[in-house]
Amino acid sequence: MNSHSPDELPEQAAPYRAELLPTADAPDPVLEVFKRDIDFSLVEKNLRLSTDERAQQLVNATRFIARFRPLVAEEDQTASS
Repeated sequence: MNSHSPDELPEQAAPYRAELLPTADAPDPVLEVFKRDIDFSLVEKNLRLSTDERAQQLVNATRFIARFRPLVAEEDQTASS
């Protein structure tokens, strides 16, 4: 805690230590591990799509997944019986 009363301000603020902050140039080791498993050509392909095309892809993926949910639920019921 500080030794100043609420009405007092310190005469000098603590120095700003920018060297302690991460920079955009410094690679994050965790991100570097994940980057190895990403196919950036797919990311670039999706970024070239319009907003409507991306939304349509989301709708298509959601419909695709919805088709298999009953099968997975049925399989889970069979496995637990």
